[in-house]
Amino acid sequence: MRIDIHVHTSRYSECGRSTPEEMVERAIAEGLEALVLTEHNVFWPAEELASLQARYPQIVLLRGAEFTTAEGEDLLVYGPVDEALIALRRDGARLVREVHTRGGAVVLAHPYRYHPDVPSWLEEHPVDGIEIMSSNIYEHTSRRGRALALKLGLPVTAASDGHHIDSLGMYALDLHRPVHTEWELAQALREGAFSLYVNTPRVEAQNALLERQCDEIRRLVAMNYGDEEIRAAIPEFVSLTVIRGVREGITMLRPARP
Repeated sequence: MRIDIHVHTSRYSECGRSTPEEMVERAIAEGLEALVLTEHNVFWPAEELASLQARYPQIVLLRGAEFTTAEGEDLLVYGPVDEALIALRRDGARLVREVHTRGGAVVLAHPYRYHPDVPSWLEEHPVDGIEIMSSNIYEHTSRRGRALALKLGLPVTAASDGHHIDSLGMYALDLHRPVHTEWELAQALREGAFSLYVNTPRVEAQNALLERQCDEIRRLVAMNYGDEEIRAAIPEFVSLTVIRGVREGITMLRPARP
């Protein structure tokens, strides 16, 4: 069962750029069999998800959440859908313990994206997976994420981290068995009962575009353009993460193979 476990929409995530309907329709077109809506610091209301599910019976829709901790790390929570967890989100270690007590699963989203290190509590309170592939993960941080997972003895995960329809279908998980509930998904994640899916041709096409953008960014940096000026000067969408990476001399390409 092919599933994207990390997706945002414009309904509940301020950074989301596509509607729930647009995201679901693109997911179906990309051949995904399940989608987990992981909005920032909020769970979808059950009745709203049920309404969306009724409109798209050909795909399984589940709820999760992406919680930002006091350290600035993002934790993806699966299984328990309880507003009480929102109050715990600032304390990452406590949140992990509570989710595990309830039988849920936690994945560390895009480690090293914002910070050079990860929280020290991870060794004492390990999560259930380390995300190493998404639209917001580049090769240099993917390598570090793999090394972290190896050190902690944890599985690695892949997902779109989609905020727009263009990201869907690039990265996902192939579950070893179908799931239909948040609890079944949490169990599969805790067991590591999945493999990584990468649409290599699509990622390579994205990387070709990124290489062209990076060449232009380097040219504009040499002309003393500011980050926002560079962003405005490049016709296609380019993230500030890419611009800042280029400034630091980092090769900003996405991982193209599991």
